[in-house]
Amino acid sequence: MSESAPPGTLPSRFTEALAPLLPLFVLDVLTAFTVGMLPPLLPLIAADWALSTVEVGLINTVYAIGRLCGSYPASRIRARWGTRAAVFLGLAGLVGGALGCGLAPRFPVFLTARLVMGLGASLTFLAIFAELLESSPAPWRGRLATAFEGMAILSLAVGGVLAAAIAQGAGWRVAFAGAAGVMLLCGLTWRSLGPEAGRRGAALAKTGRWVSGAELRAFAPVYTACLTMSMTWAGVFSTLVPLLGHDRYALETSTIGLALGAGYVAELIGLLAVGLVIDRVRREPLFLAGAVAVAVGGLLLAVGAGPALFVLGLVGVGGGFAVWMIPATVLADRAGTPLPPAHLAAYRISLDAGMILGPVVLGGLAQLAGDRLAVGGTGLILVAGALVLARRR
Repeated sequence: MSESAPPGTLPSRFTEALAPLLPLFVLDVLTAFTVGMLPPLLPLIAADWALSTVEVGLINTVYAIGRLCGSYPASRIRARWGTRAAVFLGLAGLVGGALGCGLAPRFPVFLTARLVMGLGASLTFLAIFAELLESSPAPWRGRLATAFEGMAILSLAVGGVLAAAIAQGAGWRVAFAGAAGVMLLCGLTWRSLGPEAGRRGAALAKTGRWVSGAELRAFAPVYTACLTMSMTWAGVFSTLVPLLGHDRYALETSTIGLALGAGYVAELIGLLAVGLVIDRVRREPLFLAGAVAVAVGGLLLAVGAGPALFVLGLVGVGGGFAVWMIPATVLADRAGTPLPPAHLAAYRISLDAGMILGPVVLGGLAQLAGDRLAVGGTGLILVAGALVLARRR
């Protein structure tokens, strides 16, 4: 699974390119919902411990810190011991962290468990995604990455709706315990991941180095796009939107879960549209169009006064995030495959830095100037990142 098909044997149909990658899609589905389940639970967690907006933001920020701290070690672990070892070591952290969240007696213990989940996620998600990029034939890479993101979004949507329903009836702690149980199903993919997949062997000494200053400058537009994208998602969609729906729109937890699900459905529809053109047009202008859609959706959320505009704004935001995979595919196009571990780490660090900054910075802005202003203006950050990526090299 770690090697692309040799020249002359490239698959001629999408299904042929997809078939060898199905275990990665299964892992993606079973792990992605651990991210989607959290937003509708935030109001219940906040009420249980009487948390401020900034403290609620820490729930996502601490998770992102774990991912950030684990990104470079994760790239090295995969290069030395392979994709399978990295995936299942990370899964141990995700399962243990989810159980810790559900059993946490105090908020600091809960945050510690979120840190463990972040460390596990850094190993699992990087290894799965790196394997996908390296194993995808170049002519199909954009469509395969888009389909991969579509499965993740479907998992996010289902996870959010189910977690909200379970939490409404049995409490948010039960939702975390259920997530840990579902992730145990990932063990079914163990034999499908070859032990040599992802290993670099003797090449590790060369490819494992950190990027030079010249390389960092060359790929800075990609990392900037990743930073602004994850900052917008973590600060708005994952943190402020659930609180806005609860505090300003007076929506119940289950209703917020369904509204977030509508945003995910919009992203799925957007992914279908993006998949039709992503390997036929320049990717950078497509990313800018998605960023504009996110900004418009944020404005609708900010000015709305009823559930209809709340859902419509989420549809705009969700549809815009259908371009999430474009920076990664641009990275693979420009750097070539197999990707050096250092480039993978820099990509993940950019995303995770945005996950850290988003909830804290935008949560602080919401506390100072109001959540409507924070939600309405944040999309401009993503537009700025898209403009940087769109600049010709």
